[in-house]
Amino acid sequence: MATTFNGFPKDATTFLKGLAKNNKKEWFDAHRAEYENGLLEPCKDFVAAIGPKLAKIAPDIHAVPKVTGSIMRINRDTRFAKDKTPYKTYMGLWFWQGAGRSRECPGFYFGIGGDELTLGAGMHMFGPKQLDAYRKALVDPKKGPAARKAFDKIAKLKGIDIGGAHYKKVPRGFDPDHANADLLKHNALYFGFTTKVPKELFTAQATDYCAKVYKEVWPLQQWLVAAIG
Repeated sequence: MATTFNGFPKDATTFLKGLAKNNKKEWFDAHRAEYENGLLEPCKDFVAAIGPKLAKIAPDIHAVPKVTGSIMRINRDTRFAKDKTPYKTYMGLWFWQGAGRSRECPGFYFGIGGDELTLGAGMHMFGPKQLDAYRKALVDPKKGPAARKAFDKIAKLKGIDIGGAHYKKVPRGFDPDHANADLLKHNALYFGFTTKVPKELFTAQATDYCAKVYKEVWPLQQWLVAAIG
């Protein structure tokens, strides 16, 4: 459902800058109202407002305006981490495609920090079945060339970074001289860019600004969704 969204308040980045300098529970608790009113609630409105625009790009997109939906928890999972700081210093949003669990599907990413905005798409880690399907699609007579075309086009976009390369060699059983040999070395595929927080983010144009970037990377995102299911 569409909602009124007039941009993030300047308090959103102010809060995140403060959190980066004071990453402690006591500070967060003292500034909880700033987090909820200046960041969390605007994020909910943003998700609700951009959802219909993303649906025009990807009809099966999930845009759920709640924490553990499209809004990632700001608390860090420190159980197995050396870094025990309790909070992330950015706010992450995730719009996923597919019928699986949200973090197990490709999707569009939005991350705002005190000074930077990151927009991306793809998937940061394939499961075993997804990796197998991805590799088979890359060498498919029709799907393979489509991946190459979309990848090369997006790689030329200004400021776009593409990640997911992992293996030093092409996996056993695949031609090391294949046209998609570089992509066969991936165990994930994600792409996006990071920029200084644009002025549009503080206006009603924020959704259009982000949707434009997502539309640019859509051809490869669309191929990925079709490839891994």
